[in-house]
This record gives sequence, structure tokens and C-alpha cells, in this order.
Amino acid sequence: MTNELAFEGTVTATVRLVDASWASYLQRACARLREAGLRHQSEGIYALVNRLKHARPSTYRHCVRVARYSNVAGRALGFDEAPLHQLSSTAMMHDIGKILVPEFVLNRPRRPTRAERYILNLHPNFGALLASYFNLSAELRIRTQHHHERWDGKGYPHRLGGEDIPLMARIVQVADTFDAMIAKRPYNSPRTHEDALAELRRESGRQFDPRVTEAFLDTFREERKDL
Repeated sequence: MTNELAFEGTVTATVRLVDASWASYLQRACARLREAGLRHQSEGIYALVNRLKHARPSTYRHCVRVARYSNVAGRALGFDEAPLHQLSSTAMMHDIGKILVPEFVLNRPRRPTRAERYILNLHPNFGALLASYFNLSAELRIRTQHHHERWDGKGYPHRLGGEDIPLMARIVQVADTFDAMIAKRPYNSPRTHEDALAELRRESGRQFDPRVTEAFLDTFREERKDL
């Protein structure tokens, strides 16, 4: 596979990647993971997260942090132990689809090209696909797939809005965005906690569920020392 992907326009409304090696890579990876899913259906979440840990270690560490942040908001919203466990599973699984995203796309030392952004934006659907391979519940697949929807309906992959987005996906979205802002990225300097919290507040009611955002903001400063 080359280290850059590009689009080629067609006369239809569709686009395709110029380099066919991407399709070949995806087919091979899906076939391997489908076979693994058949072998590990009794331990699906553990098996998938373990694969993420070894295949995409930086993404795995991000998911661990997002799970911790999500639990802070979940407790503030009144979740008891069973929903908190489901929320942790959702957070740990939210980026599982990045197993199928090439490493050079994830860790490029620059902003993504249009083609790379297209592939990155497929990861929620990839995650739902992998969850189906490993026989995970439909509810978990749905929550995993919708963590990039927006409260105003301008997100992806299905442009859901408001309470049509599963609550746990809305919580993970806030935690995911916060960690993305404060983490060091190859092409982006980390923001301070205060700047990141201010950005969450600005986007409340547009990108984020206001109630979830408020719960996160109200508890984060108290809980941050334990995260």
C-alpha cells in the first residue's frame, strides 16, 4: 500500500480510491477478523479490545482514557453500576473500527487529505461491522456506531440528532472530544484542560447534548485528580 491515498472523480455521484491496494487490504483484514470472531464469540469485547491494544496501541490508550472520562459523566447523570459497565464497554469499543484504518492514516504527521478523512470517517461503521463479527449485542453495536453524531444533526454516519442519538454515545462523544483536544497529536499541539472545557461549553447545544456537557463540566474539575 502506498503512503498516500487519493480520490478519482467519476461521472456519477460516487467516488473511488485510486489505489486498489486499499480495497485489497480491507478485504484481507475483514476476512481475518471474521474468522477470529467465529473463534472468540464467547469473549467478543475482550478479544476485540485486545486486538486494538496490539494493533493500534495509541488508540487503545485513548479508549481507556475516554472510558474513565465517560464514567465521570455517567455517575453525574445518575447511572448505577450496570449502566456504568455498559458505558465503559461503549467507550472502550468506540474506536474499535480503527483496527481497519491503515496505520499511516492514523499517525500521519500532517492534517489528513480528503481521501484519508473519508477513510477515517468510516471507522464508526467499521466498528459496528467488527462488533457483528464477534457477535456483540445490537445495542452495543448501535452505541459504538453513533459516537460521531451531533446534537444538531450534522454528524456522521447517519446524521442523527438530539435524543435520536443513544445517550451513551452522546456521553462518549463528549469524553472522546475532550481527550482528543488535550492529547498530543502528530500534527496538533495539545490544548490546556481549561481551553478544552471552554470548547465543550461553546459547542453545547450544537455538537453536544447540553445535559451531558453540563454533567461533564460540573464534575470534571473535582474528579480530574483521580482520572
